[in-house]
Amino acid sequence: MKQMQLRPFHPDDAETVLSWCKDKQAFRLWSADRYKVFPAQPEDMMEQYNGDNMYPFTATVGDTIIGHILLRHPSEDKTLVRFGFVIVDDELRGKGYGKQMLQLAIRKAEDEFGAERITLGVFDNNPTALHCYASVGFKVIGTDTYMIDGEEWAGREMELKIMN
Repeated sequence: MKQMQLRPFHPDDAETVLSWCKDKQAFRLWSADRYKVFPAQPEDMMEQYNGDNMYPFTATVGDTIIGHILLRHPSEDKTLVRFGFVIVDDELRGKGYGKQMLQLAIRKAEDEFGAERITLGVFDNNPTALHCYASVGFKVIGTDTYMIDGEEWAGREMELKIMN
């Protein structure tokens, strides 16, 4: 079995990643309210990554794109990294790729970004993702609600503390 790798996101990856959101529900689980319209276009995705503290990555196995994740510094505190836009090809879910991608991203956040803490948000109506994050050590540290397309969605804030 070939090894998964995280490589820097290329603009050509956007079409593939966006294609995994087959309907508006899946799209909002992935992107919350960050995009104005569904379906999003590759240029919309590129717009999300403008900024100094945005580090998008593509997970690959060989030449096949498996997943996508964004690492960013949400504040001046460079010891904090936030994960976002986490997604695995919808046809490959349930095979451990999400967990493997998260483990690679955690290692990258620690080794290359100097993270002491990693945070992320996940909606309650995405129990598979919640379970995946917990399986690599993330703990729920809070709850919140968000207005998504006129509906109130409950979410959880999760954190992973890096043990140095």
